[in-house]
Amino acid sequence: MKKYFALLMCGACLSLSLGCDEGPSNVVGSASESDIDEYNRMLQESQAQMAEADEAMAKEMKKKPQR
Repeated sequence: MKKYFALLMCGACLSLSLGCDEGPSNVVGSASESDIDEYNRMLQESQAQMAEADEAMAKEMKKKPQR
């Protein structure tokens, strides 16, 4: 029982020490300005498509009679 507990504690300490990171990293730091602009354009396009899909779904739901 003591060996199991000791092994469990060693595993817990090891997993905690390996899980630690130095802190937040800057992912955008290595991207160029044009890459960031392209990402923002794609994001806005995707959000517009989602809004259109939501509106279309709302119209379809109004057309169908509820039971």
